[in-house]
Amino acid sequence: MRKLFLLLVVPSALVVAQSKSFDPYARIGFESITPNDLSAHLHFIASPELEGRETTFRGQKVAARYIASVFQKLGLKPIGDDQSYFQRFDLEVTRISEHSNIAVTTRKGPKSFTIRRDFLTQSTRDTIYQAPVVFVGYMDATLDSAAQALIKGKIVVAFGGRKGDSKDTSISAARRVSFSRSFPGSVATMVVADDSGSGSIDRLYARFSRAMEKTSMRLPGAQTRGGFSFPPVYYISPPLAGELLKEFGKSLDDVRRKAQGGRDIKPTTLKQASVRIESKLSREVRQSENVIGLLEGSDPAVKDEVVLFTAHYDHEGIGADGIIFHGADDDGSGTVAVLELAEAFATNPVRPRRSVAFMTVTGEEKGLLGSEYYVKHPIIPLDKTVADLNIDMIGRTDKKHDELKVQDYVYVIGSDKISIELDSLLKTSNNESEALSLDYLYNDENNPDGFYYRSDHYNFARNGIPVIFFFTGVHVDYHRPTDTVDKIQFSKMAKITRLIFYTGWKVANKTHRLVTNTPAAAR
Repeated sequence: MRKLFLLLVVPSALVVAQSKSFDPYARIGFESITPNDLSAHLHFIASPELEGRETTFRGQKVAARYIASVFQKLGLKPIGDDQSYFQRFDLEVTRISEHSNIAVTTRKGPKSFTIRRDFLTQSTRDTIYQAPVVFVGYMDATLDSAAQALIKGKIVVAFGGRKGDSKDTSISAARRVSFSRSFPGSVATMVVADDSGSGSIDRLYARFSRAMEKTSMRLPGAQTRGGFSFPPVYYISPPLAGELLKEFGKSLDDVRRKAQGGRDIKPTTLKQASVRIESKLSREVRQSENVIGLLEGSDPAVKDEVVLFTAHYDHEGIGADGIIFHGADDDGSGTVAVLELAEAFATNPVRPRRSVAFMTVTGEEKGLLGSEYYVKHPIIPLDKTVADLNIDMIGRTDKKHDELKVQDYVYVIGSDKISIELDSLLKTSNNESEALSLDYLYNDENNPDGFYYRSDHYNFARNGIPVIFFFTGVHVDYHRPTDTVDKIQFSKMAKITRLIFYTGWKVANKTHRLVTNTPAAAR
C-alpha cells in the first residue's frame, strides 16, 4: 500500500519529464516550475501593498524592483539602461485641469462654476462646448424620435439614476447619482448631484477622487488612438443645477418633485439658460520602465539570436473608495510565470543553444505602451528576435471550460500567423509534455473579442516576429477588485508555464531558425 501511495503522489512534472519523447536535457528546468513557487511570487505581486500596480505609480515601481531583484538573484545579464535591468521610457500623462470651468448665462448674466467644487468629470478632452440645454427628467428617460431630434447638438441635464430609485432605500445615494448615460447625438450630459449625503458633489469627489483623476497616457509624440467617442458626462452641484432649472420651479427640490411625479417629463429646451463648458487639460511627463534580463545561449554560432518571454506587470491601480484592483490573474499570473521561466532556464544545467530573454512590460492597460516603446527602441535587434512567447492571464478557468468541466487547457493565439512551424512545434511540445487541451477559438483575428490585438505580443507580430499568446480567457473578476490570489488555480498555471518553457526550449535549440510563412500564407 505504501509503495502504491508514493507512486500516486509523484509530481506530474516528474512523470512527464521521464517520458521517452521528452528531451532529457530540459528535465531539471522543467521540473523546477511548481505551483508553490508561482504562488509565492504572486502573493507579493498581487498584494495590497502594491496598490494595483498602475503604470507610473508607486506600486508599479515596487513591482519593477522586485522583478529586477529576482533576475539579479538568478544571475541574468542586465541589458537595460546603464547595465541595469530597466528600460526606462517617458509617458505623456493627461488629466483634467483645475482651470476647467462651466459658465451658465441667464437673464441675470453669466455665472461661473469651478471643477471639484461645483462639478466633476472623468472626461479628458481639451475643448469648449457651448450649446443650449435640454432637461429630460431622470437618466432613464425614454426618448421618442422627436426628443432624440431635440437633444441633437445640445447639452442634456437630468437627475442621476432612475425615477423610482430615490424611493428605494436599498440603493445608496452615491450609487443612485452615479447611474448616468450618454445620450447619442448630444454634446454632453449633466447629472444633478444631491444637496448633501453620499450623493453630494463633496462626497462623490471624496469617494471617487482617484477614479476621477485617472489619466490617459501615450508615448510622447504618438498619435492619440482612435476609437469610439461618447459625449462626456459631468456631475453638477445643486447650485449649478438650480441656475439651469429655474424655469421649471422656484427651487431645485420643486423641480425634483415634479420629475418624480407620475408622468414622464417631456424633454424641454431651457430657453432661459445657455451653457459654456471649458474643459482644459494638464499634461506632464512621467517615467515608467520595462524590466528585462538575458541568459546567453551556449552556441557561439547562434547565441546572438534570442527567444523572448513576455508579460505585462501593470494593472488598474486604485479605484473608488480606495479599492485596490489586485490584478492577480491580469496579469500577475503572466508576470510570475516569466519569473519561473527565468529560474527554470537559469537553473537548468544545460543551456539552450540560442539566448533567452525575459521581459515584463508596463503600460499594457494604457494601450500596450511598454511593448510599443520596446519595439521602437529594441534592446535586442528585432531581426535577432526569433520569437515572442507572451503570457497574459493563465491563472483561471473561463465560463466555457467551466461548463465543459475542462480545467487543463490554454487558448493559443497567433501561433500560426507568422510561422506555421512555430505552431507545429508548440503542438509537438505539448504532446511530449503536459498534453493540455489547446484551444484555438481566439486565434481568428476576426473574432469579435479581438484578443489577437489586445496583448503585448501584437507589437512583435506587427514587426514580423513569430508569436504565441498564451491565455485562459476572461472571467467574472476580469478588471474588478475581486481578481485576487485566492482564486488562482496554481496547479493548472504550473502546467501551462511548463509547456511554455518546453516550447521555448525547443525554439531555442532548433538547428535552424523558425521558418516564417510566405507572404501569401501570412495572415
